[in-house]
Amino acid sequence: MTRASKPPSDASAARIARLTIVNALVYQEDLADYEPQVLHLRQTLEAPDAVSAFGDHWQYVLEQINYYPIFHVARELLLALPSNPDVEKAVRSLAQTALEIVSKRAALRHDLMGRVYHRLLADAKYLGTYYTSVPAATLLLKLVLQPGRWPINWGDVGELSSFRIGDLACGTGTLLMAGAEALTDNYLRACGEAQTRPKLDILSRLLMEEIIYGYDVLPSALHLTASTLALRAPEVTFRAMHLYNLPLGSRHRRLGSIEFLREFTVPMTADLFGASTTPGQVTAKGRRREEYARLPDLDICVMNPPFTRSVGGNLLFGSLPDSERHQMQQELAKLLRIPRVHASATAGLGSVFAATGDLHLKDGGRMALVLPKALLSGVAWQETRNLFRLKYQLEYLIVSHDPARWNFSENTDLSEVLLVARKLRSFEASPPLVTESVVCLNLWKNPTTPVEALAVAHIVAREAPPDLEKGQGALSVDLGEVKFGEAVAMPWAELREQPWMLPCAFAQSDLLRAAMHLARGNLWMPGRDIAGTIPLCPLGSLGTLGPDRRDIHDGFRLAKGQTAYPAFWSHDAATMTTLAQAPNRHLSPLPRAKTGRPLRRATDLWPKAGRLLLAERLWNYTQHVAAIRLDKPVLSNVWWPFSPHTSDDADEKTLTLWLNSTLGLLLLWSRRLETRGAWVDFKKPMLEQMLVLDTGALTEAQRAALVAAYDRLCQAPLLPFPQMAGDPTRQAIDEAIAGALGLPDLAPLRHMLAREPVVCLRPLA
Repeated sequence: MTRASKPPSDASAARIARLTIVNALVYQEDLADYEPQVLHLRQTLEAPDAVSAFGDHWQYVLEQINYYPIFHVARELLLALPSNPDVEKAVRSLAQTALEIVSKRAALRHDLMGRVYHRLLADAKYLGTYYTSVPAATLLLKLVLQPGRWPINWGDVGELSSFRIGDLACGTGTLLMAGAEALTDNYLRACGEAQTRPKLDILSRLLMEEIIYGYDVLPSALHLTASTLALRAPEVTFRAMHLYNLPLGSRHRRLGSIEFLREFTVPMTADLFGASTTPGQVTAKGRRREEYARLPDLDICVMNPPFTRSVGGNLLFGSLPDSERHQMQQELAKLLRIPRVHASATAGLGSVFAATGDLHLKDGGRMALVLPKALLSGVAWQETRNLFRLKYQLEYLIVSHDPARWNFSENTDLSEVLLVARKLRSFEASPPLVTESVVCLNLWKNPTTPVEALAVAHIVAREAPPDLEKGQGALSVDLGEVKFGEAVAMPWAELREQPWMLPCAFAQSDLLRAAMHLARGNLWMPGRDIAGTIPLCPLGSLGTLGPDRRDIHDGFRLAKGQTAYPAFWSHDAATMTTLAQAPNRHLSPLPRAKTGRPLRRATDLWPKAGRLLLAERLWNYTQHVAAIRLDKPVLSNVWWPFSPHTSDDADEKTLTLWLNSTLGLLLLWSRRLETRGAWVDFKKPMLEQMLVLDTGALTEAQRAALVAAYDRLCQAPLLPFPQMAGDPTRQAIDEAIAGALGLPDLAPLRHMLAREPVVCLRPLA
């Protein structure tokens, strides 16, 4: 993603200001049901001057009841408005909106204001602040807080008082709200089993004053967090809330919650409303003057951290001026050099936040994260996977194969993953010995309501899914007549030593099982078990991949005519439909370096040109080929040149055929870096480790048969990937592979692969 120009800040501020006032109006109406001193909105609207009436009444509430986090900033906004009929009319209109919202009280329990806020937030792309959907938060926290997985008496409020749930990037509090609801459900269930009367007022006070901790750099978001949590039980008063507005940037080069990488307390230079001289903590009764925000040892660290990365347009700390950003990136680099920190700024701030949470999580505590799906296979995310490999038992991976919603956040269409992991005891071996499996839930339909999410969580928590290798079938997650997905299990001891994409690569569990067995050199077919063996080896053992696009652009530019450097440029789905291609552009070496970039020498880059090209990225829905072969070596901007160690044309032809076969695509897509559904990337280290047909293990007869098949089919057009089930050329490629290797008909796998949502963008449900 590249950095775009920011929308006008005045418009953004006005939208957030209106929402803040509506939020205070909603809370006034709700609070009036429990506090006789508080007027209902209609009573306040009887005054001829509504602006003054609300301002005066909120001042009374602040003085007599003191719900400071909610009413102070709203009152200050009212007082800043000019005195004219249009303002009076606008405030009365906002009050009517608040009344309509309160009439739908169920919405108030699901962070309605948070959803509106994130739709209005103009700077979301610069801060990477993507709002977790309520169903996703519900599903995640219900799985995290399964009562039987914790050595806790959930019915004992005294024991619960020492339980800690923290979110280091809490936004408007959706995940904290879901945690409070799940914990309350556990408490009520335990009370029912023990036949004791629940003390919900005490529990609600404990949640606000002792259990929940939230941190964010956006004061307006924390304002809504405070009201969202307070609306759970407006009849209960409480002394304080552990919600901290952490500073970002300024001359102090503050890093928000990332400061907790250093220690358990962070110096405060801003209060809830952004004042630079008065440190503070959000409380129910007012602003508490403090110089430090503290982070206790947590039982649950739950986060949907910022997604910003230090690549492309370099959006890391992108909401700040360039001069501050550079200084903050230097400060972050220092923290990432701490030996105990497993994180990569290249992966983005999400990786850094995960490492921060780990340092403050109790042994036996759980990490619950919403992260980009790139976590599962991305090279940059290796440090984060190492963190979990060394210190955690991964319990759940949840991904969406719903083409309408690859994501679990409301205002993004990026593919995401939900993760739950238990921190193991510090005295265990490193990496610790574990025998448990990871439950991998592949959603066919992403829940759109909390009720659906609760039902999905109940099924997954209650029933054990079959092992991906040794079991059969899958745990089918069905709600009535609708199938929401399938779940399988994979031993953590096995999964942790490799990228995590494999058990989450496809929606159909039979396809997952086929991909897993194929990665071991075995052909598994539905209903046939092992149907053959295939000699495989890592691609990197057969040859060398060429330079990436950055090096090409640092050494060459596109030429207007022919030069000594032919190239294959772009990936036009309309024209690139055959295995055999020809160069379509030429390159000229750069005479001097581009500004801020090194100059790459043509003598270093050109020897890495190749005739076999592998796609660096694919849009699966429209494109036809994953690999092509040319009659002369080329360099490219969106293809990886590959040069086999041997100079035999047969190896290139055989690999080109294999990589476009059903089996080749199955292995290729199971190692993809998924950014947005059918938009997938293939990084060089991933491709070097990817298993392909071992051309050196073939007999002369097999090699001859595959080369003949390539020569016969290389000019035959292939249909787009979604049409592979009925593609005669793809069928002929599969028949050639099966015939040469003595395998059965591959049509069942080809048909399943064509149905995959990541290929055809059609739902399975």
